[in-house]
Amino acid sequence: MKYLIAIDSDGTLRHSDGSISNKTKEIIKKVVDCGNTVVICTARPRYHTLKISCEVGLNKYLISSNGTEIYDNVNKKNIYCKYLPRKECKMIYQETKNLGLRVMFVSENTEYVTMFTRNDSQILLDDNNIDKLLKKDIKQIMIISKEKELVKKYKSSIERKSDLCVVDSSREDKEELWFSVISSNSSKGNSLKILAEYLGIPIKNTIAIGNDNNDISMIDIAGIGVAVDNSTDQLKKHADYITKSNDEDGVADYLNKFLNNNY
Repeated sequence: MKYLIAIDSDGTLRHSDGSISNKTKEIIKKVVDCGNTVVICTARPRYHTLKISCEVGLNKYLISSNGTEIYDNVNKKNIYCKYLPRKECKMIYQETKNLGLRVMFVSENTEYVTMFTRNDSQILLDDNNIDKLLKKDIKQIMIISKEKELVKKYKSSIERKSDLCVVDSSREDKEELWFSVISSNSSKGNSLKILAEYLGIPIKNTIAIGNDNNDISMIDIAGIGVAVDNSTDQLKKHADYITKSNDEDGVADYLNKFLNNNY
């Protein structure tokens, strides 16, 4: 019996310091060697998802940008992609500019970012190139700032727009507060279902492992939903099983039990 296993990255697969243990890498390899498909499913853009995937020996399929894209890395093509309406993208750019909030637009495999960039896959966005960006297909927008109350207020404004979906809010204890905006029909859970159909794997043979509220959709859709112990209380309520925390290699602990029970 073959399974499709979707694993979130930050706070789930990776330790709090961003590392991934050799134990976890070895267990994932054993799972794949048994004929199963393991895919990283994250809010991060494609380039970052690929980096994490390759670190654990996975390079076939990627689910990135909160489920707005499923990428076949072997054949270098999209299996699925859902874009935001250009009108709303332009509106968000102008509103966040007026409010002084930093914003990131994800298009293809690049992030267009206002105020400042943090890596070579990001391009600084301003009035000189916004029109050029708006001609491209945009998968996800992230709004981020240290002005937490301002972020909360703007998030509430966006949530009232029926054609947009707000996901992946950060926790209050972080230095910066942020949230992501995607198409209302997109989610990690929807992409898990689409990839399972694409691979001919019954949904009952899918497993999702996550830690945050943006993982709830895939926890609900999967045959088995797994929460690491450091998950939000809300996610834990949806999970079928709670494993150890990310810093205790909870993913490896669960997958080891999975192997013992099935092979």
